[in-house]
Amino acid sequence: MGKNLSDVTVKLNVEQPSVPVNMGNLAIFVKGETPKAETFSSYDDISGVYSENDSINQIASGYFAQADHGDKLFVFTYDNLNSVAETYYGEGWEFATVVGSDGANPDSEMAALSNYIDGKDERFAITAYPATETTVSKAEEIRNRFGNARRTIVFVNGEDQSKAFYGLGALIGAVANELVGSVTWKFRKIGGVKPVNLTVTQIQKLHDANIFTYVTKAGINQTSEGKTIGGEYIDALHGDDWVKASIETELQKLLSSSKKLSFDAVGIAQIDATVTQVLSQATNNGIILENAETGMGKFAVTTVPREESPASDISSRQYTGLSFSYTRAGAIHSVVVSGQINL
Repeated sequence: MGKNLSDVTVKLNVEQPSVPVNMGNLAIFVKGETPKAETFSSYDDISGVYSENDSINQIASGYFAQADHGDKLFVFTYDNLNSVAETYYGEGWEFATVVGSDGANPDSEMAALSNYIDGKDERFAITAYPATETTVSKAEEIRNRFGNARRTIVFVNGEDQSKAFYGLGALIGAVANELVGSVTWKFRKIGGVKPVNLTVTQIQKLHDANIFTYVTKAGINQTSEGKTIGGEYIDALHGDDWVKASIETELQKLLSSSKKLSFDAVGIAQIDATVTQVLSQATNNGIILENAETGMGKFAVTTVPREESPASDISSRQYTGLSFSYTRAGAIHSVVVSGQINL
């Protein structure tokens, strides 16, 4: 995992059948000689520092133009991308992109970031391309470039790369900081982004490569899909990240606020109750499916008593006997209606 000062490690194992943590902060990686981390809370702050970098300016402009944007935007200057990403992993970003110093989209560096985040199996890499015939023709090439990464988002919008970067920032600013679990990334309206001038066939080609764009449906401007390049739904993975981050945070609070968390039935029950509370909140937020009969979330928390814990765990004061599982709530992205006409 990244360099977080924490005594809690949560591992998620997602089993797929055949059929308050800020989760909307964006990080921009840019090549430079001296690695450093900078944090900005407004467009005026960042535009004054990066007035000559159009890519950073456009992303920041789109991000801060949205009413519900995250409270921070990070700029990480890197000489070695993986090294800097690891160094600043604990800074509180959930989404990340790479820009060039010349306004270009640095594909190789973006692929490196995509691989890094996919290896972590948490957070998201995001990049954008202009809505042109050239981009459409290279849709499969783009997907292959990122190797069907399950945590990489590709958003096509704008008539050129500068506008595409604006749309990238605007997408994260508009959707990412909404209550996790309460929104899907399809059907979302983004301020300042124009619908693309592409045919239905061209848009379908993008969708076939798990790339989405910005369109008009029923007179409403909206995102055309909400998947990563690997075909995962963004809101589902974002929900998993919320659960993981929230459990880590709440268990750390429990450890830090307790005079002593005893390694017995009482202490273990407190751990169980903390995780159960987070999963109940995840149910209320729309991350976890609710059981229609009981009104409770479809999740389970399991603990192992002290008597069945390894002696090595007891001597090292490390409890490893808690596990949990849950069923994602999902969302409806299309509707098929059957009707009958009586003559």
